[in-house]
Amino acid sequence: RTLPFLLTKQSKFDELPLRSAFEGDDRWWAISGRPQFDAAGVFTGYRGSGTDVTAQRRSAEDASRLALFDSLTGLANRFNISRKLDSTLAAFAQQQRSCAIMLLDLDRFKQVNDTLGHPAGDALLKQVAERLLKIVGDKEMVSRLGGDEFKIILPDIEDRGKLGDLAADIIASLSQPYSVDGSRCIIGASVGVAIAPFDGMNSDDLVRNADLALYAAKGNGRGRFAFYSSELHQAAEVRRALEEDLRDALARGEMELQYQPVVQGKTNMVTGVEALVRWTHPERGVISPGVFIPIAEETNLIWPLGEWVLRQACEDAARWPGDMRVAVNVSPRQF
Repeated sequence: RTLPFLLTKQSKFDELPLRSAFEGDDRWWAISGRPQFDAAGVFTGYRGSGTDVTAQRRSAEDASRLALFDSLTGLANRFNISRKLDSTLAAFAQQQRSCAIMLLDLDRFKQVNDTLGHPAGDALLKQVAERLLKIVGDKEMVSRLGGDEFKIILPDIEDRGKLGDLAADIIASLSQPYSVDGSRCIIGASVGVAIAPFDGMNSDDLVRNADLALYAAKGNGRGRFAFYSSELHQAAEVRRALEEDLRDALARGEMELQYQPVVQGKTNMVTGVEALVRWTHPERGVISPGVFIPIAEETNLIWPLGEWVLRQACEDAARWPGDMRVAVNVSPRQF
């Protein structure tokens, strides 16, 4: 109830928040009042009290802002943008309208943090947010999910040509040099795109599929954009199954080393060998190293696999006649 309504009805009120009516005064008061009557029962006015709650009000507003917005960039945070996407998709489903989302991941951002420090990385993220807002325009539809990840909601856009042009503009803009504390920084961006209702009816499906598209974009060399397709989902399922099988491949004895000879060109003599790891899957047959090595790298399975390769190569080489050298490929992480 508003204060005029309460006064008209001669009702009591407690802790009613009111903003100061004086121009330029942004203080807030919490007022309480009780109607007063004389001996004849005639209303004579109110008696009550007021408390200045400006500090508490500002504190609550700050807490609300922190709950909904990223404190660094001022963009919507993960919770805020997820709630907005849920409500948008629910409304658009009834109206048969489309809605696209873009997931962005910055390329080479970690190098900025590692070389210039986290304060420089924070300053860079602020500039990234400014460039995104300049391109997209609608601040409410751009969010920072955390780290160097961003999400954009694009209502009523399903034209892949327009979406592709927008993604290309975003990548081009974010790839332009930045100036941070006097240092010149160059990063990039990869973008994954999914469109409702074609790529998902709810937010979980849509975000998952946009993430698959982003993964494909990064796998194609970064600095690119990709749209979700059903093939990406099938590839993800195959990759997940291979990851599970790879965890037990060593214990089941499915890995083996093959040796490629290194020949001295002048004498045609074999001077050494290069150890090459091979995986023979019991159902899928021979799995290309180009397939399972990246999986091992990303899941940290490269550590036990690399350890096994080193030890097996040494055991094999110790049984060979002569003094041939053996070369072993080592993961950068393990190195």
